[in-house]
Amino acid sequence: MEKTDREYYTLDDMFVSKAAKRARSGEEEEIQRRKAIHEHQQLAARMEKCPYCFDSSELSKHLIIAIGTKSFPTFGLMFLLSHHSFLLWCISEAEMFRNALVKMFEAKDLDCVFLETNMSMKKRYHMVYECIPLPKEVGDVAPIYFKKAIMESDEEWSMNKKLIDLSSKDVRKSVPKGLPYFSVDFGLQGGFAHVIEDQHKFPHYFGK
Repeated sequence: MEKTDREYYTLDDMFVSKAAKRARSGEEEEIQRRKAIHEHQQLAARMEKCPYCFDSSELSKHLIIAIGTKSFPTFGLMFLLSHHSFLLWCISEAEMFRNALVKMFEAKDLDCVFLETNMSMKKRYHMVYECIPLPKEVGDVAPIYFKKAIMESDEEWSMNKKLIDLSSKDVRKSVPKGLPYFSVDFGLQGGFAHVIEDQHKFPHYFGK
């Protein structure tokens, strides 16, 4: 029997208490089940209209340059084949495409920067990795401008390190899992990452 300090606690009271616990447990399971179904329906609806999903009718397929096993680049952008919200899922393949894009622009005497803004993770927006070609003279000073802009962005007092150097390790090993972030890479030289403290104040177009 359950231990109780209450006076006049009978065997009938114990059975009623047990039944109430089971009923509450069943209600909680039903709430979780409905929540999971609702989230799945939301994601399915988002994927159907997503302009970045490979199977979506909204995707401009004539802009696709190549198709990998997990991702595909189009002109100026790189997407994941399936609806994932951040690049870490296919970092090795993204690096392969990144190397190819850098070589292509170098042949045209251009630099390039790669941008990723990963916010609103609960809404699971499709990951977009942007490649922007730049004239050499602009590419040379781009790290200075991005460093300054990141240091002046977001909250004045940050819980996380404001500027993360990506010259020796990639964003996968630099940003704590589950946190929103912005990252920029300069060709193949690495770059910077920034953990976003306030998603409402950080503009999604920051990199551009």
